[in-house]
Amino acid sequence: MYRLKISILFILLLSLALSACSDTTPTATTTTQVSSQTVTVPTTISTDTSKPAATAAATSTAAKITPTATTVLSADQVESNSVVGVVKSASPAVVTVYTKATRTTTGSQFTVGTGSGAIISEDGYIITNAHVVTGAQGISVAFNNGQKVVTAKLIGEDDDGDIAVLKVDVKVPAVLKFGDSSKLEIGETVIAIGAALGDFRNSVTKGVVSGINRTIPGDTSPNVYIQTDAPINHGNSGGPLLNLKGEIIGINTAVVRSVSGSSSTSSASDVAEGLGFSIPSNVAGMISEQLMTKGVASKPYFGIRYQMITPAIAGTSLSGISIPEVEGAWISPSGRQPGVVAGGPADKAGLKDNDIITAINGVPLNDLNPLVTAILKYKPNDTISLTVQRGKDTLTLQLTLGERPKTLN
Repeated sequence: MYRLKISILFILLLSLALSACSDTTPTATTTTQVSSQTVTVPTTISTDTSKPAATAAATSTAAKITPTATTVLSADQVESNSVVGVVKSASPAVVTVYTKATRTTTGSQFTVGTGSGAIISEDGYIITNAHVVTGAQGISVAFNNGQKVVTAKLIGEDDDGDIAVLKVDVKVPAVLKFGDSSKLEIGETVIAIGAALGDFRNSVTKGVVSGINRTIPGDTSPNVYIQTDAPINHGNSGGPLLNLKGEIIGINTAVVRSVSGSSSTSSASDVAEGLGFSIPSNVAGMISEQLMTKGVASKPYFGIRYQMITPAIAGTSLSGISIPEVEGAWISPSGRQPGVVAGGPADKAGLKDNDIITAINGVPLNDLNPLVTAILKYKPNDTISLTVQRGKDTLTLQLTLGERPKTLN
């Protein structure tokens, strides 16, 4: 009887064991809510009947999985981080420029002006504005920590383009590269670094590109500028305007505080804010390269007096003169001066007064690509193809560019 009981008990236990092993455990899914994001974590339990211990381990491990929250930065935070990074990397390459005069009584030198500059070569070349160093009897630069002031040599200056290149014979702490100013877009974030008021070394301001291919009231040069609302002050002249890649996209040169003769009924002038201007990097880079290699800058010359026709003035009248409706560079006489300079490149190419140059080498001329900017892509003696509107006729003329005279305003 005892053996029978043992046998029955063994059979019952064996049956229960087989029944437990043959059950299929369902797949479980755990859903956890994290920072408004739903993360699904599978916790599948193994059905391998040969390894029940491993099944328990897998269940325990899967159940302990903790989803990780993703940190999302706002656009303002991303831009702020970019600005900080640009400033940290670019500041060592920005210098303060001191110009000096000599006392006639003692022969000693004293500081008469300050400006800013940017190191553009490991060989010690520094770009700044020509108006910062013109007439200086001595030049020195201070690196951004202010602890090292060294003598700088003037390599060359281009008054027309307001660009000068200096050189220091010491190891430089950092170098800035030129970006492509033709790719700038209105509203793009820019950073200005310079010696504001001459005393606040390496001051940083931030703004946006407010306009491109601008002219400055009262400026008689043929230059066009980048307009920015990044605050630019006296002492910033010659310093870099940077994009968020840390590239030079402009050389800060001027700020307009007011426009005299305003039509405002309350004042003879309007006070302006946020009107800073920079020389585009494509122009500054071209001039500085020539100054570094030759000591002088040579620019292409067309030999015309003209007015850019933009959509804003096309078909209107200016000083009693009807302006054509075709967009481009309108060769227009000025006072008693003809539009085409006698004996110049345009004259030799067959251009005439009142012709409208609508394209150069197939690229249209307009307010975003004015003639003064378009020809800077070429060198003296380059031959270019012009699309010209003459009355109702469209012509194609070949013009060989000359070299801009040094005395030409």
